[in-house]
Amino acid sequence: MKYLLYLICFVLTPTLFAQSAKKEVISKELKEVVKEADLLFSYRLMEWWGSELTERQKELDKQVADYILYHDADKLYFVLLDASLQYKLGTYYLPLGVSNGDIQFDPTREKLSRKERKLYQVKYKMEENASKIANERIIARDGYSVSTILIKQKRGYKLYLLANTSEINVIPIGNDAVFQGNNRGRIKNWEWFHDELLPIPVSREGIKLATHKHQDGQAILSPTEIANFRLYGMLYNMMEMPILAVEEGLLLEYDASNNVIRKFQPKN
Repeated sequence: MKYLLYLICFVLTPTLFAQSAKKEVISKELKEVVKEADLLFSYRLMEWWGSELTERQKELDKQVADYILYHDADKLYFVLLDASLQYKLGTYYLPLGVSNGDIQFDPTREKLSRKERKLYQVKYKMEENASKIANERIIARDGYSVSTILIKQKRGYKLYLLANTSEINVIPIGNDAVFQGNNRGRIKNWEWFHDELLPIPVSREGIKLATHKHQDGQAILSPTEIANFRLYGMLYNMMEMPILAVEEGLLLEYDASNNVIRKFQPKN
């Protein structure tokens, strides 16, 4: 009997250790996804605000040919570019991490800095090449479009694709990916997060939950879906997004009000 217990312990201990290690890996991965989504959400929000405020200024809006987004240690910037793409028409800025709409506008018109010119060149190059790669995978549907967000990394750049919609009472999930580029904007690899467009309906009764599932081979959770859920969810006061991660056998719940992810292990 004693030897049987030793044998059971010998078999179970590595298994329990492996399960514990796997849980730690998943927890770390989810924390990193939330951190990445925080910055992506800030960029998305600034894109919304900057675009809306510019449209209100009819004369200024007519002159804008494109824009760039970037951040430094303190602020997030939305820079309006003229038709030559060499000069700025003005800059919206906001303290980094602030989401209360306290946005400021600097009307200074001047030549783009070297950093800003480089950023636009990389943005143009990565968008052009990413569109060729993503063309066959983007799901076209009336009322939906795709937005791109470029974020400088310590090494290289990340270009995100995210779904937009003009539909009301819908949160657009899907049509999303991330492209990794080097310092010159040459795409090295990419990851597609969802293989379909998933418009999550919002009920008029104020349902707080929005759910979908990730199949085998998909990321457990993506920064793009968190960013979009926070962006569109705030319009409808939707705070919780459950995701069923099939491969991991986990039910996740993203709580926007506390910006945390909770994990649930379904019982067999």
